[in-house]
Amino acid sequence: MTEERQAKQLVIQAGKALSQAGLIARTWGNVSCRLDGERFAITASGRNYMNLMEEEVILVNMEDMGYEGSVKPSSEKRIHRAVYQLKQAAGFVIHTHQDNASAVSAMGVDVVTFEQEQPLLGKTVLCAEYGLPGTKKLCANTARALERSQGRAVILKHHGALCFGKDYEEAFQAAYQLETACGHYLKTIDRRILCENKSDIKQQGSHVIWNRSQVLLDFAEAFQEMKPYLDDFAQIIGLKTRVLPKNRQAAEAAARRGESVIVKGVGGFCVADTLEDAKAISMIMEKNAMASFAARAAAGKPIKPWECFLMRQNYVKNYAKLAHA
Repeated sequence: MTEERQAKQLVIQAGKALSQAGLIARTWGNVSCRLDGERFAITASGRNYMNLMEEEVILVNMEDMGYEGSVKPSSEKRIHRAVYQLKQAAGFVIHTHQDNASAVSAMGVDVVTFEQEQPLLGKTVLCAEYGLPGTKKLCANTARALERSQGRAVILKHHGALCFGKDYEEAFQAAYQLETACGHYLKTIDRRILCENKSDIKQQGSHVIWNRSQVLLDFAEAFQEMKPYLDDFAQIIGLKTRVLPKNRQAAEAAARRGESVIVKGVGGFCVADTLEDAKAISMIMEKNAMASFAARAAAGKPIKPWECFLMRQNYVKNYAKLAHA
């Protein structure tokens, strides 16, 4: 097997393992493997990790970000390059939207300090300043955090996590340690953030998901509407989700309009054109509820409306089509 094929197979293997571990879902996040000092192999934009093929793992030139073929590499390829250029020992990079680290990312803090030191992270993890997904600003902000970081991970505000290691196994362990440590950290802030019946969903009709998780029930009592604290909420759901009183007729009327809502005492009703998209909305709604509680505890603010609008328009135009391809 050639070096290129071996790198692609490792990326595919990592994508499936991360999906099975719940650290990434659907097409969210990206994975790469360093080939040498000039190239790396990275997942393509908008591809499902459980069905990823070799031709959907793209070889990218570090110097000019060039690549061959018609399949586009991940829009976050610059962030991966930054890791390889700044961390010479890094051989594998994982960018995730994992739940606990994403919730922490909404708090607006610059540094997260854990109670116990983590083998691959240390006792603190830096949080990179916010930038819209795929932009040079996000890459520059991430690079500044990487330059100061001593561990194998940084958190990207309102976005997710960036983890790396000398190989696939170490990068995976960094992502796992970060999620576990962030979970313990969130428990000290507000115990409502982590609920035991996470992703407690039930299908209602052909393309409606009822999410009965406790964090959404608690959210409905604490907030009047859900605002975007995370990029993927802005991209896939939009500017807000309404919280309705416990009224079946109002919830059914919203569903007929194709509107996803949260109903007090009932949970989230997630509506989309397909069942898979309704499940995605359910996952994001639940994660954004976690982020909302975390942000409130630290005076974190939601993403600006104009930034949410741009992300939503870009997603509808580009990534939604890729996800359904």
